[in-house]
Amino acid sequence: MSELLSVKGVSAYYGGICALRDVTLHIDAGEIVSVLGANGAGKSTLLKCLSREMKIRQGEILLDGKPLPNKSYSVVESGMVIVPEGRQIFAKLTVWENLQIGCCLRRDRAGIAEDLERVYALFPRLKEREKQYGGLLSGGEQQMLAIARGLMARPRIMMLDEPSLGLAPIIVSQMMDILKNINSTGTTILLVEQNAKKALAISDRVYLMNVGRVVREGSAQEIASDGALMDAYLG
Repeated sequence: MSELLSVKGVSAYYGGICALRDVTLHIDAGEIVSVLGANGAGKSTLLKCLSREMKIRQGEILLDGKPLPNKSYSVVESGMVIVPEGRQIFAKLTVWENLQIGCCLRRDRAGIAEDLERVYALFPRLKEREKQYGGLLSGGEQQMLAIARGLMARPRIMMLDEPSLGLAPIIVSQMMDILKNINSTGTTILLVEQNAKKALAISDRVYLMNVGRVVREGSAQEIASDGALMDAYLG
């Protein structure tokens, strides 16, 4: 596999509080990589730095060996999108309109039409509710819409921040199967998730974070089989 995303010695602060300290990790093309840890470990802050929502104090972030652009829209144009925590869909826009926002930086009409059919095939429920306002969807349907909107940008890397939050267990299982499906078609996935068991089940590799630092890296199997590690960092 070739290295697609590289984070080298990144530190970030909220005012005078260090939220990330010397974080180093990498993601190879085609992988599913999870970042796990307790609340406050720095997982969501890492995604904010990768999406350029938050500035880094030191270190570097490389995409395909080149510095990651400094503007959020340029990050999307470069092939990396985030599905944010809490979904953040546009409640007063229809499903179709939300999906169009996902591809607003693209100009390839044929490709956009092709990807719209792709996400409707992946999420038939969204096709059924194409003209319905986003705010009227169930929690699971809103999460589907958030993921589908991200896919409309045709990303090479999709970052997801707590996609299982607030969803029923059966919906969470379906969501993880969908992520595996998306990955199988060539999209690399970086997953931040509180549901460690579900995340480990679909991941290739895992980074454990604690108080803004990466404390362990390993295969999903290695991490899952280390009971003491799971208890110490994942409860």
